Amino acid sequence: MKIKDKIFLPLSIDVSGLKILIVGGGRVALHKIKTLLLFTESITVLAAVHDQAFTATTVTLLRKKFEPDDLDGFGLVYACTNDRDTNRMIAESAAERHILCNVADDPELSGFISPAVYKKDDMSVSVSSGGADVKKSVKWRNRIREIIEDDFSEWD
Repeated sequence: MKIKDKIFLPLSIDVSGLKILIVGGGRVALHKIKTLLLFTESITVLAAVHDQAFTATTVTLLRKKFEPDDLDGFGLVYACTNDRDTNRMIAESAAERHILCNVADDPELSGFISPAVYKKDDMSVSVSSGGADVKKSVKWRNRIREIIEDDFSEWD
């Protein structure tokens, strides 16, 4: 299914008690972690090799190559490897287990996409282009952050 044929519903998911798996140990995985850590610490990263910056986070690190059974027990999965075939295998294995999966570089394979998020205290704002234009979503999110921080600071 082409991205133009997909319709992504913006929603907020209850992640309390939900185990999240990120497969991949590079820059993209680290970026996903930074956003996820705003909401939960129940994050496991699975990668044979990972960036040194991961050790400064509170995530659980598993150093190994991905195998489909690694998905067991997780409720949400992010495929963030630099190998398209591996990402496809992760997405297919997750779908077989009825686990939502985001393929970081391929929204067409994804069961969900991650919006650009701004969070302050208990409030959060997310912006999504439905996977069509990530850079535009980030620009919108950054502008919203500026407006909130400049114009609504008295709302605290």
